[in-house]
Amino acid sequence: MNKKTNFVAFLTLMAGVLCTVTGQCNNFPPPDKDIPHDKEPVALNIVNPEYPASMLKEGWEANVYIRALIDVNGSVIETRTERIEVFSTRTAGINDKPGEQREQGKSFEEAVYTAAKQCKFSPAQLQGKPVAVWVTIPFHFKLKDSGQADTEKSTDSIRTIIENILKGTNREKSRMHIGKSALLIYNTRTVNLLSVLNGEQKDVHLAEKTDKQNVNCNININDGNDMAVVEWTSEFSKGKSKRIHTVVLSKSTENSWKIVRWHVSF
Repeated sequence: MNKKTNFVAFLTLMAGVLCTVTGQCNNFPPPDKDIPHDKEPVALNIVNPEYPASMLKEGWEANVYIRALIDVNGSVIETRTERIEVFSTRTAGINDKPGEQREQGKSFEEAVYTAAKQCKFSPAQLQGKPVAVWVTIPFHFKLKDSGQADTEKSTDSIRTIIENILKGTNREKSRMHIGKSALLIYNTRTVNLLSVLNGEQKDVHLAEKTDKQNVNCNININDGNDMAVVEWTSEFSKGKSKRIHTVVLSKSTENSWKIVRWHVSF
C-alpha cells in the first residue's frame, strides 16, 4: 500500500452567536450553546493537517471532528474535540479497543488542532454585524491504496508531458511520449504530430506564448489506468485569445504514456 495522505476538510456549521463586533470574548461560552445568527461563516482557507508519521507508518486512519470558535475576524481562536474515530488498516479487531483508540487518537487530535488554528473564514453575521460562533469541522485521515496512488502518479506524468510540449522544452523526452502515427488536428488541418515537433511543419506552431494568464487542465483516466483524455485550456492576455487542447493518450507495453491524438482549436 502506498501510504500517501488524503485529507478532506469541510464544514458542518452549527451552534450560536457568542459575542458581537463591539465586544471581545474573555470567557468562552460552551460549544453547544445555541444562539441564533442569520448568516453562517464561510471557509476561505481550510489547512489540511499533516498526517502523523507514526500513524502513517503503522497504518492508522481517523476521522476527527472538532468544535472551533471563529471570532469576528474569521480566525479560529479556540478548539475542542467533539469526536474521534480511529481505524487500524493492519490489525484485526483493534478498532474495538477503546484504550488503543484513545492512544492513537491523540496524535491525530494534535495535528488537527495545529491545522485548525491556521484556517480562515469570513465571520458569521447577525443583522449585518460580524459575530463569533462555534462550528464543527471534520478532518479525515485516509491512507490511499495502490490504485489511487497509480492514478495520481499518472496524472502528474501526463501533465508534465503536455506542459513540455506546449513550452517547447525537453523535446527529445517529449518525442518519446508520442506515437509514430499520432495525429495533430490543428483547427481544420491534420498533420503528423511528430513532424510538428521535428520542425517539418513550418506553419503549424504548437508551442504557446509565454504570456498565459490562466490554464485550466482536466485529466480523466479510465479505471484500467491505460487510457486518458486531457482537456487543456490556455488563455492569454493580449486580445483575450484562447486555445483549447484535447489530447488522447494510451499506455504502451513499456508502461509509458503515449499521445495518440491531439486536437487544438483557437
